[in-house]
Amino acid sequence: MKDCEWEIKWSDTLCVGVPEIDEEHRNFVARINALNKAVVECKPKTTVERLLDLILMEAAHHFWHEQQLLNQWKYPQRSAHAAKHAQLTAQFERVMKEFERADVSFTWALKGLHIKQLLIDHLLQEDMKYRDFLLRKKQSAPKSRQCRVARRGEPTTA
Repeated sequence: MKDCEWEIKWSDTLCVGVPEIDEEHRNFVARINALNKAVVECKPKTTVERLLDLILMEAAHHFWHEQQLLNQWKYPQRSAHAAKHAQLTAQFERVMKEFERADVSFTWALKGLHIKQLLIDHLLQEDMKYRDFLLRKKQSAPKSRQCRVARRGEPTTA
């Protein structure tokens, strides 16, 4: 596929070091790219709506999963992170309602770009905080008890 300005390119700088979460984030990027492609190609509103629904459904599951892990890791800002997830979910729902009322593909493009920006901002600003927490935890743990923050493709056991 030809490079497009609306396409998000996955890179290791987006990794948080937890393979299962990184995979979910990669899936989000792929879904957002599919949504933006559908908008750019002027696909029918039902197609765009289905893609938006899928993104929102997967986001809800991902947020739940991430919160479970943050609790398990005893991440100090887990309550604030959960609040960010709730805020993001509310924003998604608002955007979805606005999309459902819109009849013009230009408006769909704006809504798709807005969701893309919300997800990417959350990943780059909020999720990187727990990545840094996990890296510090790994560095400060005694060698025998070190928590392993794996990169993509690496095993998660130390």
